[in-house]
Amino acid sequence: MAAAFRLPSRRAWGLLPAAALCFGAAAVAPALAADAAAARLERLVHAYADVRTLTGAFTQETRFAGFPTPRTYAGTVALDRPERMRWDYTEGSRQQVYVDGRTVTVYAPEAKQAVESTLTPASDRQVPLHLLADVTDLERTYAVAAGPDPQELVLTPREPAAGAPEAVHLWLDPDTGLIARVRLELPGGGRSDLTFRDVRVGVPVDPARFEVNLPEGVHRVRADTLFPSGRKAP
Repeated sequence: MAAAFRLPSRRAWGLLPAAALCFGAAAVAPALAADAAAARLERLVHAYADVRTLTGAFTQETRFAGFPTPRTYAGTVALDRPERMRWDYTEGSRQQVYVDGRTVTVYAPEAKQAVESTLTPASDRQVPLHLLADVTDLERTYAVAAGPDPQELVLTPREPAAGAPEAVHLWLDPDTGLIARVRLELPGGGRSDLTFRDVRVGVPVDPARFEVNLPEGVHRVRADTLFPSGRKAP
C-alpha cells in the first residue's frame, strides 16, 4: 500500500524561509569579504601611486616562541621610491640597512661588517622592504583577504618558502591609506610588529643619504658567501 501523501506542517513551512535565508547569507558573506579586501587593496595602491619620497620613524617589537620578553627596536626610515631606501636603527641596534634596486646592504657597526644580499620575498626581514618599495603587485605573491579590523589586510604567501612569514598583516592609516603597521607571523609561533609614525610624503631627501659609505676597516661580504648552506642572512 502506498504511503499517504502529507503536506508539510505549518512549523516545517515556517522553517523553509529561515533555511533559505541562512543559505543566502552563507553565499553572500564570502563575496562581501572579497569586496572588502579588493577595496582596501585598491586604497593601498592608490595611496602609494604618487609617492616618490617618504620619511618617518618606526618601532619594532619581535617575539620568539618560547621567549617571554620581546626584542624592541626603534629608528628612522627614508625612501626614494621605487629604487632606494634606508633604515637607521637607533634603539636596540645600530644597524643601517640600505636598499639600491635589488641590492640590500646591512651594516653592523659593532661587528665592523657589512653584508650584501639580493632582495627576494623569501626572507622575513625583507618583507617590509618589498611592501614600501612596491604595493602594486601584491596579489601575484600573496592571497589577499580582509582582516577583522576595518583597516586590515591579511596576506598569505601563495608559495610558502622556508623561513618566510606564514602570514603578513597590514593596517592602513585611516586618513591616508598608507601602511601604518605591519605584522609578520613567523614560523614556530613568533611574530614581529613594525609600526610607523611621523610619516611625511613628498619631502626633499638628500640623495647622499642612500649612498653606502662605510668606514675604513669594515669587512664587506656577500650573504651567499657568509651563509653557503642556505641559512638566512641577518
